[in-house]
Amino acid sequence: MNMLVIGEKINVLTNIVYESIVSKDLSPIVSLAIQQVESGAEALDVNIGPDIAGGEQIMKELVGVIQQNVAVPLCLNGTPGMIEAGLGVHRGRAIINGVTGDRERMGRLLFLAGEFNAGIIGMALPERGYASDVNEGCSIAMDIVEEAARQGIMPSDIYLDPVLASFSMNPAALTGATGTVRLFKETFPGTKTLVGLSNISQGLKGQNRSIMNSSALGVLVGAGLDAAILNPLDRLVMETAKTVKLLCAGGIYCDAYLCG
Repeated sequence: MNMLVIGEKINVLTNIVYESIVSKDLSPIVSLAIQQVESGAEALDVNIGPDIAGGEQIMKELVGVIQQNVAVPLCLNGTPGMIEAGLGVHRGRAIINGVTGDRERMGRLLFLAGEFNAGIIGMALPERGYASDVNEGCSIAMDIVEEAARQGIMPSDIYLDPVLASFSMNPAALTGATGTVRLFKETFPGTKTLVGLSNISQGLKGQNRSIMNSSALGVLVGAGLDAAILNPLDRLVMETAKTVKLLCAGGIYCDAYLCG
């Protein structure tokens, strides 16, 4: 098993990214990209949200400047127009983040995935709010997988996200997500599973957040998780990611890791 680690830090909801975009000084974002890759991220999420003015041009500039400095694929999240703008300048194969049960958004993003030969992250989210239960989440995932097939997208290029909620809002969030990961693996063979890991610890502070994230990661990987959007600058989370990769790989020549 080789769980894909996707860095989460380039998100417009964080002050440093928002201020960097507004000031048109993208050097802090470049630094974040480099730090995440140096810490072990194998791809980077780039999320500028739906509301930022001039988003299409901003996405183009971000993709360009990030790829000038790091050699990993990007996951693009925003409006369909922003994502299309980013795909147009992305070198290599990108991943489209944020395909949901919203029929219009789903159709546009899956068309773009087919046109640009991109992977997709399909989120078990209805048009409004959250899925009411595992069955609704699975139904949304089925719609995404079936429409993706019509666009020529292979199952191996699809990451299905059960949408991990915060523990503070829903104490059963991890149990539900773990069950949904297992169900996705059984129901949609060939596809992969993914979560936004830090969602589970929203509302917590400092080391408590790190401990909860790393613990949840171990549980989810045990259920078959293939990828996580997470904070690669969190040492405990990254050590957990490395360890679960090692344990699941079943390698026998691990002396350097065990003695390090």
